[in-house]
Amino acid sequence: MSSFIVRERNDGRGGIRPFNHYTPRMKGSIVKIGTREYKVTSDGRVNIPASLMKQYGIKGDDGRLRIGILFKSEEGTKGRYVYAQIMKPDESVKNYEQGRVIPKPYITSNRLRPSDAPDYNWSPV
Repeated sequence: MSSFIVRERNDGRGGIRPFNHYTPRMKGSIVKIGTREYKVTSDGRVNIPASLMKQYGIKGDDGRLRIGILFKSEEGTKGRYVYAQIMKPDESVKNYEQGRVIPKPYITSNRLRPSDAPDYNWSPV
């Protein structure tokens, strides 16, 4: 599994497409981050709150925060469920562009974990 960079936008939030190939039927799909559920917007993105960008982000030379994100999806009885784990990347990748894959050695131990959010039911090994 790969982790990706999410770069802060002007409004302080981040946004990323959790699906490789977005189709309009994916609009409204739920992405679970911690204990919160976020809907996929009409352009196929899920918005990452500014509070999580600040908590887990590192600032690049352009002044924008960047976080790492890892997705897992599975089919359930009500459709596709997508879970996201947010993590703080290493300073060495602070200038990576939106969507770039983060090499595994460049992830710090600061992650949103199940113990931080009781109903977050998935964590990578």
